[in-house]
Amino acid sequence: MEKHQTRVKEYGCMTIKERLLLRFIKSRNVVGKNWRGVLASRDPFFNTKLGGDYLTSVAQAVSDSSRGNVDRIERVTVALEKIAGIKPVNVV
Repeated sequence: MEKHQTRVKEYGCMTIKERLLLRFIKSRNVVGKNWRGVLASRDPFFNTKLGGDYLTSVAQAVSDSSRGNVDRIERVTVALEKIAGIKPVNVV
C-alpha cells in the first residue's frame, strides 16, 4: 500500500483518524500556507507550547497517519474549520 493511499477497513469505512485528517487537509488548504500562524493568532491555546505541540503533531500525522493522536487532530481540525468557514458534517 502506498504511503498516501487511504486505508479502507474491513467494513469499507475510513477510520475516524483518516476522516479527521481529510477534513484537516481541506481546511488547511482554505486557510493557506500560514495556517499555524493564523491558528495561533485567532485561538490563544495554539499560541502556547502545548498548542504548538498539537499543531506539529497534526502536521506530522498528515505525512504518516500512524502518528498523531485523534483528540489532537480533532482539536486542530475543528479550530481550523471555524477559521476557514467550513461547517463540519455531523455524522450520527
